[in-house]
Amino acid sequence: MSSPSFYGNGSHTERTLDFIETTQYYSPQTPAESSDSNVLAIPPRWNRYVHPNGDVYYHNRELRLTTPDNILDPNILGYIMDARVDHLQCIEDDPNLSQLPSDWEMTVADVSDSASVIRMYSREAKAAYLWNEEQGLQLRSKEHFWSLIAEFPSHHNTLPPNAEQEFSSALIAAKTSLAQGNVFPFSERQIDQIIARYESLKAQRANGINTIPALTWLMGVVMPLDAVDRSVFDSLHLEAMMDDLRV
Repeated sequence: MSSPSFYGNGSHTERTLDFIETTQYYSPQTPAESSDSNVLAIPPRWNRYVHPNGDVYYHNRELRLTTPDNILDPNILGYIMDARVDHLQCIEDDPNLSQLPSDWEMTVADVSDSASVIRMYSREAKAAYLWNEEQGLQLRSKEHFWSLIAEFPSHHNTLPPNAEQEFSSALIAAKTSLAQGNVFPFSERQIDQIIARYESLKAQRANGINTIPALTWLMGVVMPLDAVDRSVFDSLHLEAMMDDLRV
């Protein structure tokens, strides 16, 4: 997916997060708002969604399947469906399958006739999962979950359970911890900018505007908001982490 610039001008402590301001928070978010020609071309049971940054992706609610690839191409759609079936067959006898929450979703991307990138996650558990032949089905780090909901934020009408409380608490805790000299991926000024955008989106939501995709994306791209070991987190590490957070 395309990525707006993360930085403004100046040193880290003076930089603002350009991606916070340049994202089109109120671009069309629902399949009903897609153009007629696109809607008619979409295969049955698939819907087209628009990311707050303008990118398009597709979701099949019945199959719990999401992809950024072009399903309007029958060959691409065939590769996606084959990848899904193959993956489900791989995990069906996995001893850890019972640990996969009932609300699991799958994403399939970068498909070809011989390869694909497959990820699974649960909004209820706020967790992401990976399967491979060596280790089977494994729980991934929390960063992977937040990254996935930031990448695909528009096909749900609600935020992940308790995500908003966790997000707001993390912002408050980060400001307090920064004042005590701890190091975070964001400066105090940048956290203030995130809080201001969050409050703006909440106000819009209270006025009846659907800001769920934008809120989901904002939470996903910022979280997890944890303090970092100062001894290993110099300015170069900071910029690398900021780059990783790009949508």
